[in-house]
Amino acid sequence: MRNKTAVIGLGNLLLSDEGAGLHALHFLRKKLTGDTGGIKNILDYGEEEIPETDLGVDLVEAGTPGMNLLHQFDEREKIIFVDAGNCGLNPGEFRRFTPDEVFSLKKKAGYSLHEFDLIKFIEFARNMGLAGNVELVIYCIQASEVRMSEELSPIVRENLPYLVDDLFNEINRGR
Repeated sequence: MRNKTAVIGLGNLLLSDEGAGLHALHFLRKKLTGDTGGIKNILDYGEEEIPETDLGVDLVEAGTPGMNLLHQFDEREKIIFVDAGNCGLNPGEFRRFTPDEVFSLKKKAGYSLHEFDLIKFIEFARNMGLAGNVELVIYCIQASEVRMSEELSPIVRENLPYLVDDLFNEINRGR
């Protein structure tokens, strides 16, 4: 049985700050399990070092999912998306918002199985009646560098613990 709340990390670990949503999810898992180890690059950890316990929330490493993420709406009361992008902030800054507070600037012909635009995806899910009464929240951290690298930029890496703290508090408000 799935938990009523899911935190979904989006991004690509091979493109520097584009992977910040996945890094945040990894560090959130550590925080939820009480692991007080310092923040490292997510790729420095083996899976055996991340305990899989009932956290009371589902942590979903979605990567760059496309429409196959639609099944995440089933049985949910709340979904928190965490991603890096061009949020109109200074590099490393992040913001919490709901889908109704923003719009997509991406120019696309329509819905695609190969390109992922979170705002268009949520709009599609709502139009299909899949989002129902699910509370949707987005945390966006402003990317500084998007290049071929497995390392976060220094400014995004520095601000990631604050983003994780906010995610942790968001989850605990719902309990």
